[in-house]
Amino acid sequence: MTDERPRLGEFFTLAELMVTSTGLPNVPTSSARLNLVVLVETVLDPLRRHVGRPVRVRSGFRSLQVNRAVGGSPRSAHLTGEASDIKADGLSALELLEAIVAAGIDFDQVIAYHPSRGGHVHVGIRVGLASRHRRQLLIAPAGQSGYAPYTLGQPAPW
Repeated sequence: MTDERPRLGEFFTLAELMVTSTGLPNVPTSSARLNLVVLVETVLDPLRRHVGRPVRVRSGFRSLQVNRAVGGSPRSAHLTGEASDIKADGLSALELLEAIVAAGIDFDQVIAYHPSRGGHVHVGIRVGLASRHRRQLLIAPAGQSGYAPYTLGQPAPW
């Protein structure tokens, strides 16, 4: 039996990058869909190859309604298909952040979330503006709503 779902790359389908538990419509525009292809080709597929294990998308594209329902930033890169929240089997969020850097993946922003805040990693790019990527590394600690800068090799701040 073959998989009939549209693939965006080697390992990921469009459906995986549209998943939402809100029950709200979550269909990307044509430009967001193109951005998702770039996200998969430049971040998610290379990361999956680098870690050698499944990388699971918890949130990819978000429609405006979905983004509001989940409390996302009004300027979220999820709205344009330029971000994904991910987990990898057997890796903590901090280990996954370090793997993204070790793999040489170009990114704008990577945020590792404390397990009490989901234990996932947000990775975002700027399609067409890669030369302006900030390469920003952040952590989202427990018991806070904000973010703190992270330096590679630091001990886990939680």
